[in-house]
Amino acid sequence: MTKRIVFFLICFQSLAGLAQHSIKGVVIDESQQPIESANIYFDGTTFGTVTNTKGEFTLQIDQTTQASLLISSLGYTSETRTISFKTSSIGLGVIVLKKGVSDLEEVYIENDPWPRERKLAYFRKWFLGEDYKDKKTKILNEEEVQLRFISSSNTLVASSKVPLKVQNKYLSYLIEYDLMTFELSFKKVNFTKDGKKQTYYNEHSSYYAGTSFFKELKDKTRTKFLMRREETYEGSILHFMRSLASKELEENKFRTIHKKNEVPPYQYFDIIKTNNLTSVEILVQKLILLYDGFEQSFIQVDENSTTIYIDAYGNFSPINSLYFGGNMGKQKMSSLLPLNYKINPPKDE
Repeated sequence: MTKRIVFFLICFQSLAGLAQHSIKGVVIDESQQPIESANIYFDGTTFGTVTNTKGEFTLQIDQTTQASLLISSLGYTSETRTISFKTSSIGLGVIVLKKGVSDLEEVYIENDPWPRERKLAYFRKWFLGEDYKDKKTKILNEEEVQLRFISSSNTLVASSKVPLKVQNKYLSYLIEYDLMTFELSFKKVNFTKDGKKQTYYNEHSSYYAGTSFFKELKDKTRTKFLMRREETYEGSILHFMRSLASKELEENKFRTIHKKNEVPPYQYFDIIKTNNLTSVEILVQKLILLYDGFEQSFIQVDENSTTIYIDAYGNFSPINSLYFGGNMGKQKMSSLLPLNYKINPPKDE
């Protein structure tokens, strides 16, 4: 089974003490009124802030990123800026957000044959993860999730007009997730049992995308949560991408297998490092990855080869160019960490 996973993670925290670059601006609406509490963040990083009562913001980050800067506020259309880090102080001037157009109710010609509880069970499994109960992960505002099964394409789709509030007690995070897309496709299997024709739906592939805002559940994070985060990070997609970009696969206990044979770690990766990005050409369609001798995953590309670009945080693009399966393919919201999460030695309470 192949699973396509896309994560757009946006979290917010103060990093002023490490700042090397300062980005300033003012956010207003079309009537020239300041917008308070607008979100300013780099897509895929934990670098973000909000505007004050005058619509002003100052965002400080400790190193450059290739991610786009997003400016958003509830009820307004989001704006995107590409930042060039040529100076330590960057002024964006005045940013005008336009009022968002109200969503019209979507009209479906097909009837939806599935009850909501059945659709929710699939959504929880493929959005939160198969282990969401063990990791005490749940959606606090689950009533906001809109679900529909489309019979003609055997696809379950989900959406939400407001950010979903995902509580993860295992990792001690509260995540506000703005769900952009969710699709789970099935293969329809018809069979006969006891003389009766029956239908079985086999889960085939999933895809979801969105943006995330992380908060600590507690003011002070206990040692056990720091250790769980470290364990979750090890062998993850984020861990692999950082190791690949820095050419430290062996040092970080990753091994590569092609057609059942272990191969030198970079035999099928053409890696070129520049100042801010690392380009990686994947030279075969599928590679098996073994972490720490037993955790098995695989990466697969649509074509015979493809090129991805990895930044300093392990964020890669184009994000829809790779399929992940096995252990990495199972990683969903219950295993989600901020994209620029760094392993630090656990600290006592």
